[in-house]
Amino acid sequence: MDRRKTKVGVVFTLLELYRKAHPEMPGECGRLWRGIVEEMLTDVVELHFPNVAITPDEVAAAVASCEKAECDLLIILPMAYAPSGSALDTLCATKLPLLLVSSARDATLPYDMSADHIMANHAMHGVQDLANVLSRAGRGFELIAGHPSDSKFRERLIRCIRAAAGARVLQTARVGRIGEPFEGMLDFSFDPAVLQGRLGFETVEIAPADFAQFAAKVSQEHVDEFLQWANAEFDVDKDLSGDEFETSARWGLALENVVEEHRLDAVTMNFVALSAARAGTMPFLGASRLMARGIGYAGESDVLTAALVAAVARTSGPVTFTEMFCPDHERSEVLLSHMGECNYALANPKCRVRLVAKEFAFGDCARPAVPIFQLRPGTVTLASLTEWPAEGFRLIATVGEVVDAPEHPNLDSPYTRLSFGRDLGGFLEDYSRVGGTHHLVLAYGDLREDLGALARFCGIGFVAV
Repeated sequence: MDRRKTKVGVVFTLLELYRKAHPEMPGECGRLWRGIVEEMLTDVVELHFPNVAITPDEVAAAVASCEKAECDLLIILPMAYAPSGSALDTLCATKLPLLLVSSARDATLPYDMSADHIMANHAMHGVQDLANVLSRAGRGFELIAGHPSDSKFRERLIRCIRAAAGARVLQTARVGRIGEPFEGMLDFSFDPAVLQGRLGFETVEIAPADFAQFAAKVSQEHVDEFLQWANAEFDVDKDLSGDEFETSARWGLALENVVEEHRLDAVTMNFVALSAARAGTMPFLGASRLMARGIGYAGESDVLTAALVAAVARTSGPVTFTEMFCPDHERSEVLLSHMGECNYALANPKCRVRLVAKEFAFGDCARPAVPIFQLRPGTVTLASLTEWPAEGFRLIATVGEVVDAPEHPNLDSPYTRLSFGRDLGGFLEDYSRVGGTHHLVLAYGDLREDLGALARFCGIGFVAV
């Protein structure tokens, strides 16, 4: 499970004419800007600095260095004017997400400014040149303009970098699928050719029978360790029998072992297929534990949402898979829930998470152990991913508030009430009209700007509801 630090390649560019007139300029400017970038970003990302790139060959070599270093994002930062012709072909050819940074050495220009101020602070029109030709060529990119002394500039830069890391997940992830997608559930269906052309993540097919073999190989020692962890993490309901508890531990560990052996960034499973393969239980607790560790997950063998969960986890931190399950029109709230999978790391801290035995009517297996809790109150973003005409795929995002609601004592799956701050019927109409699916990613904060950047890095559509 690779959770490495986000890696950013930073390419400084310049006009060849300046190097001829001032041979010392590339080195001096390169050292200056490297120090500026390191001061802004070293504590949050891993930085990779190729040589200052001036000619087309030098730009090509610098970008190739970033590709070889497996960077998540390529930043182009002109240190003074740099012509677009030196970079256009290379930037159109690379698959790395691209961010143009328009900045300057000085935060202000004094009225007694000299030629030195002009030379050190005129990169802006090089960015305008490059942005123009990239747009005309259809090459997607993000652009941030500002001065390093501005905390908002640094914050936007960091959020954009994290969005690029999320985009790289959608482009390079390995997503395990245990069983075929739920029959007739078509809103997360897609054309594999479109997926490879527009996103690119890999689907790893895992037969339910093979998954059962993983369960059979789990050692009793690991089962005991899992039980010890669960007893410390949750309030375990007395109605959950010892055999049921052990079975959930074994099959949860099997799911984790599948992820590890296949080097997966995300996993999804169809409970119908698992039931048909005579699974000992449904590994809902294992799925919840994987999400708490940053692994993507979705139900019903939905690889799109599973990949999106992993991508948003790289973008924003802890996330969960969920569904808008039931409407409460009187309160203008929706009840979020699913079959038992939810990231307990997001639980409301005022109540300890309970682990209960869930009645399971869809197969002959032991009752699965399920964590019961509500999410902590706060602003959250819900997002869904769907194939969409002309756009290839469309990412849809909306913002709501988790309601601090009373306990619902008769529910046996994790649940949460959510308000969108408006008439619920109107929201539901708007959400469905733009193609929102019934499978969702939930993360804390208003991430609409971040997810818009993620979508643009991937070259797909984006709609905020």
